[in-house]
Amino acid sequence: MPRKICVLGEGAWGTAIATLLTDNGHEVNMWCHDIDVAHSIKISRSNKYVPNLKISSKIIPFTHIKDALEEVDYIFEAIPVKFLREVVVQSKPFFKDNHVWVILSKGIESDTLMLPSQILDDVFGIYVKKAVISGPSFAKDLISKDLTAVDLACGDEAVQKKIIEILSNNYFKIFSCKDLMSVQFCGALKNVVSIIVGMADGFGYDDNCKAYLAVLGLKEISGIIQEFRGDKNIVYGLAGVGDLILSSFGKSGRNFLIGKEIGQGNKLDNILSEAKIMPEGINTIKSVYQIIKKYDLNLPLFSNIYKVIFEQLSCEQFFRLI
Repeated sequence: MPRKICVLGEGAWGTAIATLLTDNGHEVNMWCHDIDVAHSIKISRSNKYVPNLKISSKIIPFTHIKDALEEVDYIFEAIPVKFLREVVVQSKPFFKDNHVWVILSKGIESDTLMLPSQILDDVFGIYVKKAVISGPSFAKDLISKDLTAVDLACGDEAVQKKIIEILSNNYFKIFSCKDLMSVQFCGALKNVVSIIVGMADGFGYDDNCKAYLAVLGLKEISGIIQEFRGDKNIVYGLAGVGDLILSSFGKSGRNFLIGKEIGQGNKLDNILSEAKIMPEGINTIKSVYQIIKKYDLNLPLFSNIYKVIFEQLSCEQFFRLI
């Protein structure tokens, strides 16, 4: 049955999900932080974040969250974790008991060390109906209707079934699980591993080294999940190894490309000023380092990439330490 659904976030991933939803017959209220993007979608059906896509007329842009949330039951949020709390706070006055949140963000809040699902509960002060989607899914490929599969984590089977019905089609496949925490850790931490693999590529190492680093990264992700009593088997699925493979060995992984620049000796400030968008992996490096210190974890890969980014450890020294 066609629904009216809200997507919070006008970036590439939010637009990709909105396009998928309209392909499935739904109407989408898209909340846009950028007024110019909202205007562009409304007037010319274009979005600078996905320049080759003609935006469906079923995607209706809004610049006020109140309007975007009118008459919707499902809210798909695609907000960088750094700004997620702020956006959720804005939406709080318009929260309804029937709202189901679908989390698309991948990261860990730096001050609180909360995952996106925990940020929702913290802001609303109650347990919110929610699910998490994570897996190997570049926005441009989904928009092109490339066959894509993801994990959907949800503790409520009825809610999970409805979300699967809303999203599934012949090019978007969904696999169910229950462990929201582990899926979110995988989604956040694979970005850090992708930066490390990219750094190796930029420094001059080839496939053998990059494969080694990817395996080390998976082990350290598993270590954090076990520390928080999650399901380490999630690491071996789409949200874990699947997403890591795409981000680290795909053609256009943003975190990989940032890492490659670092490996080539470029300064992070210069890299970010040219990129104009802070990749989630950089923020997550800070968060995971705080987790390592707080819980006294032995995770040399994650510990030393923090020192490269924020404490001037050289790439040469990094690779000697691993």
